[in-house]
Amino acid sequence: MDGTPIFGELRDLFDKAPGRFHTPARSGADPRIAAGNADRPPAKIVIAGGRGVGKTTFVGSVSETAPVTVEAATNLGRITLQRDLVLYLLGTSEPSQAAFAGALGAVVLVDPRRVEDAFATITYFERSAVPFIAAVNVFDGEVVHELDELREALALGPDVPLTPCDARDPESAAQTLRELVSYTMNVSGSDHSSPPEIPA
Repeated sequence: MDGTPIFGELRDLFDKAPGRFHTPARSGADPRIAAGNADRPPAKIVIAGGRGVGKTTFVGSVSETAPVTVEAATNLGRITLQRDLVLYLLGTSEPSQAAFAGALGAVVLVDPRRVEDAFATITYFERSAVPFIAAVNVFDGEVVHELDELREALALGPDVPLTPCDARDPESAAQTLRELVSYTMNVSGSDHSSPPEIPA
């Protein structure tokens, strides 16, 4: 995956901000082991949202390995950006799991036909210290509603990026990851070690 063009800009973002993000795990490391290694925590991004919104599809479209199920994550994928820079994607409907502490950011996938399914997840991240963006999953190649209308329906703050994303398209998913990483570089860092309870 080192030479995959769709990840070029993502690599550049990490290269431009050494020390801004957590030290990633070495390529080939077992993420279930690396996630608990305080000395070398992996670079982790949470892909969250309601059931059936496209989390598995998103992770699978950009992961260099088939998504696998682990104890905390519904789906886990991996992108090797450099030989010693590995990014793990953790797909989940329950982002309050302790294993997600220390994630550099989150993508909240939104189904525009069922925006209410995203409310609890968005509320969770608004109350947490984890930067997040919202990505509207595109069906049949177009957004069902205008983004401004969706932002209002989601009661999403004006500072939170809202972007269309086709979870089936690797380039679109990679662009969403770039937008998230770029966004995290522009928000103040804070302690992610104690995730709050997800609201009922």
